[in-house]
Amino acid sequence: MPIFDRRGARAALLALGLLVVAGCAARVTAVDRAELRVAGTRVTMVAPEGFCVDPVSVDVTRAGGFVLFGDCAVLNGEPPTGAAPVEGVLAASISAAPLPGSLTALGDFLADGPGRVTLGRSGDVEAIRVLERVEQDGILFLKIEDSGPSPIPGASPVFWRGFFEAGERVIIGTVN
Repeated sequence: MPIFDRRGARAALLALGLLVVAGCAARVTAVDRAELRVAGTRVTMVAPEGFCVDPVSVDVTRAGGFVLFGDCAVLNGEPPTGAAPVEGVLAASISAAPLPGSLTALGDFLADGPGRVTLGRSGDVEAIRVLERVEQDGILFLKIEDSGPSPIPGASPVFWRGFFEAGERVIIGTVN
């Protein structure tokens, strides 16, 4: 049974998109946000409600930035409170370069072209299938199945990715 349905995945990715704002230098300042400098641009990634930034995951390279969001209690090493833990994780990647074309062209490259191998986790292009593709409200949504070996223990082979522009950067949000 999937953790997020189509509306839930879209809502999570939209929330992530709405929380990308101008920020400061490359460091984590609080559990609910990560401040990065990607290719000279300051970006703050804010965790959606119920999620916190995994400070170990924050990374900035010449290619862009990366932040992983997970259950706050789990990340803070807190004992269970009786509340159900947040199921799933969100990941956000920030490109160092602007989108070289349209979201539709990006979707073609990823879903039907040589970029498909970049969608999965296994690196096996034969194991990666795009199950659904929707472009809505300036976001390209792809529902992906990667039946190859996953580097993330327990991760579902089916997950959503959303691609959208924020300023001069492309943000890639992944819901699993």
